[in-house]
Amino acid sequence: MQMETYEADPASVDELVENVRAKWSLLREHGYAGDYPIEVLRGARNGHENIKVVEVFRWRSVQDRVTAQSDPDYIALAGRINSLSVTEGGKETFTQAVRGFNHNFPSIGGVELLKGVCSCLLTIDGIVENYQMSVKNGIVLMHRSPRMDLDGDGRNEMYLKILMHGGEIIQAALGPIRVEQNFSRPNDGIVKANSADGSDFPGTAIWRVSWKIHTALGPVLTDPDRPLIFGPATVNHYPPVGTHFHSPTGPVALVLESTGERVGTLTPGELTAFDIVVTKDDEIFADVLNTPPADIFEVMEEWRARMDGNEVAPVVAGATDGVM
Repeated sequence: MQMETYEADPASVDELVENVRAKWSLLREHGYAGDYPIEVLRGARNGHENIKVVEVFRWRSVQDRVTAQSDPDYIALAGRINSLSVTEGGKETFTQAVRGFNHNFPSIGGVELLKGVCSCLLTIDGIVENYQMSVKNGIVLMHRSPRMDLDGDGRNEMYLKILMHGGEIIQAALGPIRVEQNFSRPNDGIVKANSADGSDFPGTAIWRVSWKIHTALGPVLTDPDRPLIFGPATVNHYPPVGTHFHSPTGPVALVLESTGERVGTLTPGELTAFDIVVTKDDEIFADVLNTPPADIFEVMEEWRARMDGNEVAPVVAGATDGVM
């Protein structure tokens, strides 16, 4: 992570900011800078007329940082930035951007975009058996409800409605595979406090999803009558970045969307969010997003009872993995 600081007089600060933004754009286009985070901050220092501008970005690698120093376009742009600064810019390098966590459910609802990975075992009859499918570039766009006692039992909950999720992989026998949600079935989750003492964590979370998988055979659906369950799992903060949600669902049928013909099975494995990209608090309260369906509580209680307080065992591949 790189943080650089500049000062400019008020007449020059707008031009300075535009050049700092152009610098990050150039670094991105030349492949030197990572996609995030990028922040440009501006504000007057107490007792000073000059305006302070701070930029924070991520180099792709140490070598990219070194290579950029000899790039003529970067050198020219850095020169323009320095000419607009009244002092030489300070530079600091950091090794990690640390995500802040909530230790209670947020009191305001909001929309969040997360990166994550989801694994499963995929069997397509006559083509692949127990293929370890891992969608590592997956994303989830979801809405979280405000902190509320939704079922009136004295413990707070946060309902999570999945607006969109999916990812892509390539498998030798099937070619490109696109996994996305089946929008005709419920795709949501809930986090429930384990106690009524006012502390929302630790809590228990569970997800239910249904998938549409685009393959060379055509769109394939996971059994519409058997949602894929991930959890229950204990969570200690929000967002639940780093929490592993193992699935107890077991194999479910895969059916062709066009005909309903059974063509294989899918065994969900693990769902993990490893980063939150964007979070945006709601400006209005939306009942349609914040009100959970009653059966989400039934789903949670059903699977908590089945697990009897035990952790869900990770799904592992059988002895016949690979292409048939």
